[in-house]
Amino acid sequence: MVRFLSDALTPKQARIAALLKLEGAKRGVEVEITCRHYMHVSDILDMYGVSYRCFGQYGLTVYEKLVYGIERQRELAEVARQVDGMLGFPSPDAARVVFGLGKPVLVLNDTPHATQVNRLVIPLSEALVAPAAIPEEMWRPYCPRKVVTFDGVFEYMWTSRFKPDESVVKSLGLEPGGYVVFRPEERYAAYYKWEYTELRIKLARAVEGLGYNVVNVPRYPDQVLEGAINLTRAVDHLQLAYFSAGVITGGASMATEAALLGVPALSYFPQSYYVDRYLAEKGAPLYRCDSLETCLSSLREMLRRGRSAPIRLEDPAGIIFDAALSAVSR
Repeated sequence: MVRFLSDALTPKQARIAALLKLEGAKRGVEVEITCRHYMHVSDILDMYGVSYRCFGQYGLTVYEKLVYGIERQRELAEVARQVDGMLGFPSPDAARVVFGLGKPVLVLNDTPHATQVNRLVIPLSEALVAPAAIPEEMWRPYCPRKVVTFDGVFEYMWTSRFKPDESVVKSLGLEPGGYVVFRPEERYAAYYKWEYTELRIKLARAVEGLGYNVVNVPRYPDQVLEGAINLTRAVDHLQLAYFSAGVITGGASMATEAALLGVPALSYFPQSYYVDRYLAEKGAPLYRCDSLETCLSSLREMLRRGRSAPIRLEDPAGIIFDAALSAVSR
């Protein structure tokens, strides 16, 4: 049996790793999941009932990112000795040890703007799997050996398998359709250089003024929002989004998930994001804004229009495993 290491560093990557493990088992492929201690990552893996090993922590400063990463590499090396390659989103630590052991690295990615991580990982890879919506020239600065594309987004892997369960939100005391979900910006990521705290707080107050509860899912302790329902331990974010009136985020993943489920979603991430435009053109209720004025306007518009039918895309699971198995067979 072919074995891959998948190092999950974020909740989104945890979902991908869990699904790769479950789907891989149907194809005779074993996926060994590792993770670091970071808000909601192990919670997501527990939801899927998959085995994993979690060690190391997230660094807030560039020095911490470097030192904590070096410390993790020693433990990852022991796991990497037992696998045939790496399969997953860019993990500099996992890529370093897998490449150092002379084994292939297969990277999944939809964030060409994550410059530091991409420069460390993509040049070491045998192949890069990415949504076709992202122009291939966006990857060229990272020198990928091969780019494999698909007509969809990674989030479709789990939204297309989603089954609504109202009891999840009821258990939190929430009324379906009576709340808006907030997911703050990734303020401590190496690529994030902006300050949107004030905008986020004003948007939350506007939502409350429209008669909705604010359900906040912070990435970091300093993003807890006074007066909101703050979820510091993960519930299933898909259930939370599905039964909401809408989702607002400073990133992309939760907005993408919501829009794929037909739930209106708004992202105030300040840079152009190819996948957002792609989904909007496909008919997903995904909105973008870059100032308080445009965000308030988009907020009112998305809540007025409400839900739409989920769109259908290409599931990338088969393409991912074909590319991974091709890489280890060389």
